[in-house]
Amino acid sequence: LMSKLTLEETLMFPKAKSETEVSFKNIMSVNVPQYKFKCEGKYFSYGLVDTAAELDGALKKFYNILPLMLKVAELDKAITLLANEIEKTRRRVNALEYVIIPDIEETITFITMKLDEVARSTNSAIMRIKDIIRA
Repeated sequence: LMSKLTLEETLMFPKAKSETEVSFKNIMSVNVPQYKFKCEGKYFSYGLVDTAAELDGALKKFYNILPLMLKVAELDKAITLLANEIEKTRRRVNALEYVIIPDIEETITFITMKLDEVARSTNSAIMRIKDIIRA
């Protein structure tokens, strides 16, 4: 096995350049991030004399799994953002269902009763005017 100091010195100056691009995709009016990982160059940037063979395998596995980890992070963030948006929408639907719609129905009932009352008083006034004209 390698000492910690040797490992740090070995991995201090990587030759590979990695870049992560972030773009956004609109899903149900939610901007969800999408990550693209690019790696250029060799990730073996060290001599083979002072290093253990396990380091080669570990680095290879790391560079193979890194894009998958970014995909998992992308999906996790998308799920979190969409869950928050669904929760907001659920609260709005509940407000509509239990507060706003009943208030509007109550207002409609009140206006209907007032209009019926005005119609009845208008009819009675017209009937009184007809009686006055006939007499």
